[in-house]
Amino acid sequence: MTSSSTKPRRRISPRVATALTAAVLSGTLALAGCGGEPDKPAASPSPSPTPPPTVKSAAKLIHVEGKFPKSRHQAVATNVAKVVDRWLQAAYVGGDYPRATSTFTAKSFPGFSKGAVAQAGKQMTLMSNATIAPQIDGIEVVSSDVHVDLLANNNYPVGAVARVRLVYDTTGDRESRQTVRGSLDMVPTETSWAVFGFNITREEKPVTPASASPSPSGDKS
Repeated sequence: MTSSSTKPRRRISPRVATALTAAVLSGTLALAGCGGEPDKPAASPSPSPTPPPTVKSAAKLIHVEGKFPKSRHQAVATNVAKVVDRWLQAAYVGGDYPRATSTFTAKSFPGFSKGAVAQAGKQMTLMSNATIAPQIDGIEVVSSDVHVDLLANNNYPVGAVARVRLVYDTTGDRESRQTVRGSLDMVPTETSWAVFGFNITREEKPVTPASASPSPSGDKS
């Protein structure tokens, strides 16, 4: 004789049933909202590439010899500076580093007359980065200024002297501060200006390592 017993079922109170239903629905909605997968962190934006160094000189007309309208002073200074900047960009600042000395050619002197290009080509160490190019891996422009003295006749420019000062830092094996300064003799062309003579100097100051700095304590013992 087999006997069986049945335990009485416990009824869930309406209050508990309501709470469980709300919990299930809440979980279902949460899963539906995220696809059943944990949230993935948003991809961080890729860093913007560093723009290449560019020369943009501060231009100013300093002196005028002859008659020339004041309303055109800044315009003529800006136009002269654009020609100067093309040379500074091509000869010192632009391009990839390190690179071979042989990559510096007549193209390093845009805006120069044929005679001026020939003279500059004989002074590549002074007039470009040709000598140090294999030893550096980057350039940062610190400042660049072009001050213009203008020769005019009957409200037209007939000549100019551009006094230049470019300061830039180099990185790599030859870490230094370079200063190029001097003057360019220029004449107007049909559409721009041309360099026909120059007198340029160059100064290099190697960067002193921090370890080489004197001790601030002043202890002489």
